[in-house]
Amino acid sequence: MAIGICNLSIVPLRASASHRSEMVSQILFGEAFEIVEQDSDWASVRTLQETYSGFVQQGQFVVLTEDESKIYYDKPLHLIGIDGGIATSGDMQINLLHGTRIHTEVLDKLNFGTFTYHLEADTFAPVAERFDTDIEALVLHYLSTPYLWGGRSRYGIDCSGFSQLIYSHFNINLPRDAYQQAELGVTVDFLTEIKKGDLAFFDNEQGRITHVGIMLDEERIIHASAKVRIDRMDLEGIFNAELNKYSHRLRIVKRFL
Repeated sequence: MAIGICNLSIVPLRASASHRSEMVSQILFGEAFEIVEQDSDWASVRTLQETYSGFVQQGQFVVLTEDESKIYYDKPLHLIGIDGGIATSGDMQINLLHGTRIHTEVLDKLNFGTFTYHLEADTFAPVAERFDTDIEALVLHYLSTPYLWGGRSRYGIDCSGFSQLIYSHFNINLPRDAYQQAELGVTVDFLTEIKKGDLAFFDNEQGRITHVGIMLDEERIIHASAKVRIDRMDLEGIFNAELNKYSHRLRIVKRFL
């Protein structure tokens, strides 16, 4: 099995092998995927962490053997913090975004097989124990980030990409899509029992979960809708004061810690 690892800051994962195709997600520097098949222009891939499938353009990743991949992933995990960082290899300089996962024993150096990068970055070892103290300041860092379907960064993010990114900061790995995330966690039965960091899920008229946000308390939610914003929430759903209407219908609230 051939393993690809993204060696650029962030690249699109597309639904089909075309630049005009829908971007279903993004792949960050250092994230790996199985190469299912490929031609001279595109590779059909399946991400290792989420088993999410799509197409990546050739030239936006490097290929490792299974042994090289195992050596890399056996090293300690570190995340790039909110201040970001830079990875340099020869004349190539890569901007590292918050949430980028790297595996290394030496914090100023990174190896993908035969590829070596020198790091200048704000890094940390993710731990769940800091969730209660750090969650609010972290989510507020993303206020006004533009909504982008499939996005996973400060430059553009979607609702489930936002919850996934925030939880990864605490070494809690959520699936990519809102409906998949809603299948996990413990149900919070009453709004008065909501705690900071709980995830609220919302459905459409067909009953399919299509949206997720992060609770700041039992009445306020931060979520990606046009932009990352804070709105009020009650039993009916999210109330958008700017539009003077409910924008999302509440389905369930889940707790992951």
